Amino acid sequence: MDEDKFALVEKILKDIDNILSKNADLSSFDIVPVDSNFKNKSPVLHVENCLGLESWCVKHVYMYCYSELMDKCFVKPKRKTPKSSVNSERLAQLLNVTLLLNPELNTFWNKRRELLLRCMLDREAELRFTRLVLSRKPKDIETLISEELHICQLSSDKSPNNYHSWNHRMWLVNTVKHIEKKFNLASLYIKEYNFSEQWSSKHISDFSCFHYRQFCIRNIFTISNDNWKSCRSAIDVHLRKSFVHVLSLHFPKDVTVQASEEDLISYSEENLINLLLCYTTKNCDCVADHFLLCRKLEIFFHEMVLNSELLRFYKDHETLWYHRRFIVHEILSLMREHFGVVRLNGALVKNICRNCNRDDLNQKQAKIVRYDGNIIYSSVLFNVLISHEKGFIDERRNECDNYSDRHEKYLKFVEGLNNVM
Repeated sequence: MDEDKFALVEKILKDIDNILSKNADLSSFDIVPVDSNFKNKSPVLHVENCLGLESWCVKHVYMYCYSELMDKCFVKPKRKTPKSSVNSERLAQLLNVTLLLNPELNTFWNKRRELLLRCMLDREAELRFTRLVLSRKPKDIETLISEELHICQLSSDKSPNNYHSWNHRMWLVNTVKHIEKKFNLASLYIKEYNFSEQWSSKHISDFSCFHYRQFCIRNIFTISNDNWKSCRSAIDVHLRKSFVHVLSLHFPKDVTVQASEEDLISYSEENLINLLLCYTTKNCDCVADHFLLCRKLEIFFHEMVLNSELLRFYKDHETLWYHRRFIVHEILSLMREHFGVVRLNGALVKNICRNCNRDDLNQKQAKIVRYDGNIIYSSVLFNVLISHEKGFIDERRNECDNYSDRHEKYLKFVEGLNNVM
């Protein structure tokens, strides 16, 4: 490369580095088609929060940065020579430009991770850079998603209750839905679900993590039934076994269930739901999705089992009790939805199906009449839930866990279960 091109590339590197360091709000990067430098101006374009590079210089810049990186950082010399030194600022400068132009170089991403672990890169700046690379919609999006998720994890590890890192992780997962239609969202959702379980079990006071866990649970529910059948084996636990075990321990004494745990495991989703929630009088033409409802119950009761284990091991942790409130509330909401009712001003009333009875939505609220709560209170699932919570509250009260009384009051006066608790 002649001296003129060498000087030009160095100027481009410095211009891009200055923009990256001074503008923390950069939202996009792209290559702008320009055949030649006929205006004799810098090919680096910076308009508002957008960064661009004219296409005529891309080849020269990329080859210059790539060659220097390979020569000084990756290629082993044939004979022993003094190790060439490339300072971290120069290395970051070269990696920035190279990965902006070609984000599919896994070797260079690994190098960035190495620098990050050695505290040679700023974590916040790295998040911003990764987001900038994502704006170009590269083909190998999974590598970049994995890289940014790893950065979020590092940030959460270093700073307890780091709302910003968990919120950014949530934003990232939501953004993936719109980046590439062929991206395997089901695989990502399950991976994050497993990760959040492992992480939350080691950081039991981090409510930001548990909030993210709840986000992961809701994402799992959006997986289609067909995809779920093929990918549920990736979940780290047998959900049906965990669910059935809780059921068998808390079946109402006045209900004769002619089935063992082994039998219940082999039940179809429809048969199991009919056993637990057999009675419904919804004035609705919608077909009940027993498979999805069963999946939701399995996941929530597995979550209940995990929460119980953590509360037994870590006493007096308010975050765990708040997460338990979420679990119980969601289970009760599923039952109410199944029976076509909703809580309104502390009472159960008929709920209008927005899919089937659209004309009824315009009618006055006076037509919504109070509904008999016995349809829920007499169901097998409701009695299992109440028996489970009563027993657990008594157990934790005996262990002098001060939050057990608060949980009981929550169930009575917030969830409206004062007549059965």
